Amino acid sequence: MRARIITTVVAGVIVLLLLLPLAVREYYVQLLNLFLIGALFALSFNLLFGYTGLLSFGQAAFFGVGAYSLALLMKKAGFSFAAAFLLSLPITAVAAGAIGYFCVRVTEWSFSILTLAFGQFLFVIASKWYTLTAGDDGIQSVFPPPALGSSVRYYYFTLAVVTAAALALWWLVHTPFGYTLQSIRENARRSEAIGINIRWYRWLAFVVSGGFAGVAGCLFTTFNWAVAPTELEWTKSADPVVMTLLGGQHVFGGPVVGAAIFTFLQFYLGRHTLYWALAMGVVILFVVRFMRGGVGGFFWQHVSAHEARGAGNAASR
Repeated sequence: MRARIITTVVAGVIVLLLLLPLAVREYYVQLLNLFLIGALFALSFNLLFGYTGLLSFGQAAFFGVGAYSLALLMKKAGFSFAAAFLLSLPITAVAAGAIGYFCVRVTEWSFSILTLAFGQFLFVIASKWYTLTAGDDGIQSVFPPPALGSSVRYYYFTLAVVTAAALALWWLVHTPFGYTLQSIRENARRSEAIGINIRWYRWLAFVVSGGFAGVAGCLFTTFNWAVAPTELEWTKSADPVVMTLLGGQHVFGGPVVGAAIFTFLQFYLGRHTLYWALAMGVVILFVVRFMRGGVGGFFWQHVSAHEARGAGNAASR
């Protein structure tokens, strides 16, 4: 039953995402693009938070590294979009590997504070190295290729990349590697006692998480036609945290649900009130207080409960 529900929901969402751009105005296509990029950003963060049990306050660092790598390769080195996009991935992974080497040596709040510190370090470099990054002005006119020039075509490209990345992450968390991460999250000491190299697995999760965040950053750069140091700032790192808490960190699709709520509700409230941030805070407090597993987790709990009742009724006959 669970497999059928998951398949039905995923198929319905994909069909909806395929058809929506043909029926809505360009403004909403742009929102859909932001939602997809945010969803991938949140999914990358949740590999650390939901599956490994590590709370990072510096996920925007890798979003920004991916974004700047693409922009610099295209504007400074003259690479094509495709080449720059592909090359930015190993660059981001190397940056994540170097930072992760230090971060995974500590745990809990020390890990969170260290990720925040590295994120701010990269933010300062991006905002002060004028000869390379143009400082606070950022790098402008980073256009996608003509084949992706329209909002709708770029949207479908983003949808394809995000879908492929989400499938890769889903596969990863259902491999022995993913189950090992969950074992470490549940009980690190017991995992270490049975011979699991905890630091190695956390470092690998950190690299993979940073790499996928970099993909989201690349997509954002050519969507936005520019990149600025604010994409590395600590406030940007709050976005995937909020998205994940809204949607639920223990359900794979939870961050996607949270990204939808965060993106569309933010823009809706922003158009109708100056106090949109206060309204967003109220929504977040409501979800955290009354839906401990997030909106996605709340839905999945009801599905599981319904399935259990059905199995109990069948057994009693």
